[in-house]
Amino acid sequence: MRWQDIAVGRQRLGQVDLLSRGGQAVIYRLPEFDLPDVAVPLVYKEYRSVVGRVPAQGLANIIALRLALPADQRLWFDTHLTWPLRIVVDNDGAFARAKVLGVVMRLIPDAFFQVFPAAAGRLERQPSEARSLFAGPDEMRALGLPFPNRAQRWWLCLRLAYLVAFLHNQGIVFGDISARNVLYRLRPTPDVLLVDCDAVRKVGNAAVVDQGHTPDFFPPAVHEPQSISSDLFKLGLFIARILAPGRAVTPDIATQVVDGVFDRTGVNLVRASLSTDPQARPAALAWYRYLRSGAGSHPTTLPLGR
Repeated sequence: MRWQDIAVGRQRLGQVDLLSRGGQAVIYRLPEFDLPDVAVPLVYKEYRSVVGRVPAQGLANIIALRLALPADQRLWFDTHLTWPLRIVVDNDGAFARAKVLGVVMRLIPDAFFQVFPAAAGRLERQPSEARSLFAGPDEMRALGLPFPNRAQRWWLCLRLAYLVAFLHNQGIVFGDISARNVLYRLRPTPDVLLVDCDAVRKVGNAAVVDQGHTPDFFPPAVHEPQSISSDLFKLGLFIARILAPGRAVTPDIATQVVDGVFDRTGVNLVRASLSTDPQARPAALAWYRYLRSGAGSHPTTLPLGR
């Protein structure tokens, strides 16, 4: 794939409007820039501490993976992942001399935001991070958030399992599956969106951006590298926490707290997912098939289409 297909010079982005600042990046909206293969509003994620040290080839491989998908799969991809769409460089020159400044990504849709109470009675619009789903009903309602029912939670887990299975099928390690990198919505149908996708990597390659495990999602071996197996550990823990809200679900007690949520097959899936043996953890596809069957939940309003 040509360098011109995956990279864009910073000066070509036109006007940029500040959206947010984080420890590692600044996000700008791009009102004057669009891409022929993307039909949604775009943002520019400008790296701060790693500017000039991000490997262009690693990002190029990730971008090329999306561009190689058929058009219908690419649309689905863009709907559920804030994937890097183009590399932003300091000039449009040769690959070897380009300094990576950041990436162009999709703007997070409004449906994945919530309004939260802030200081002095103000309201703040913030992404709907999945960590809210781990709270109990009283805590969520105190924040002005609707408490999802069992069927909605089951559906969110189903969507997350499908996303992780899709990435693993493409040979992609997501890495930092955490309560802040998974956003959710309940309407018009329950769904999830994975963010910070520029930190993913192909199996066998180094991560594009340095990425550690998020506290509270550490695998049993703290120094276990980000891998397909560590993704599967976090997926199992994530599902247990979403379906057993209001409890401090740790790997040690996860099978106990989901015993009344899942049937025996589901409890065994949780147990295997949290195994200290990385090779024993069930594939994300196994979780998807189990959740897709509705086994152990008997949800009466669960939509089952993709």
